[in-house]
Amino acid sequence: MLATELANYVLILDDAAAHSSKADDRPLYEKYRAHAGIILALAVLDNDSQRLQEEIDAHEHLWVHSWLVDDAYQKPADAWTAIKAQF
Repeated sequence: MLATELANYVLILDDAAAHSSKADDRPLYEKYRAHAGIILALAVLDNDSQRLQEEIDAHEHLWVHSWLVDDAYQKPADAWTAIKAQF
């Protein structure tokens, strides 16, 4: 189930980047999306739970230390909140 949620999260980030009206937000969505891909790969391979937790923590750090201006952030933020609640 985690892999499915992560895959949906990657797609939600892609959609937010495509629909954001703020050009400055787009590189952040791309950064989130790339990092979420690493998390997805680790979840699918399921061979290193410590690294998965480290990447989850690093991704949370990205969210906490960046500021998205456009309202397009809400759906990805909600999806991420649901994912991180599993850890």
